[in-house]
Amino acid sequence: MKAQEIISLIFGTVLFTMGTYVMVYEPAWVSSIYGAAAGLIGAGIALVAITLWNYMNRKSGIIKEDERDYRIAEKASFRTFQIIFIIQGFLLAVLGIINIQLPAQPVVATLFAITGISYMGFFQWYRKQM
Repeated sequence: MKAQEIISLIFGTVLFTMGTYVMVYEPAWVSSIYGAAAGLIGAGIALVAITLWNYMNRKSGIIKEDERDYRIAEKASFRTFQIIFIIQGFLLAVLGIINIQLPAQPVVATLFAITGISYMGFFQWYRKQM
């Protein structure tokens, strides 16, 4: 295993452990117990799963990426940036005009979800086109 893979596995395990700690002990300094725990646990599991998946593919000789993937990722990232930038500008304008005060965590979580889903969608869409 490469050093980068070992570091990713350790970091993923640490994130998972921190999320489990937050969920079990519910410290008073955490404002949203289940939101924080779910984010940490999800990030830890995703990091470990992706690292192990890449390691197994490399060990079995499967090459999953080529030069085309870099171009697809570049196009998908740019399109996602365009969408998120427009959504954020519209949301800022509407909230400023209407003078609505929203808690930051749900807004950031929603934008985070929209970013991830739109990137995955555009990546697959551009992959089919190329």
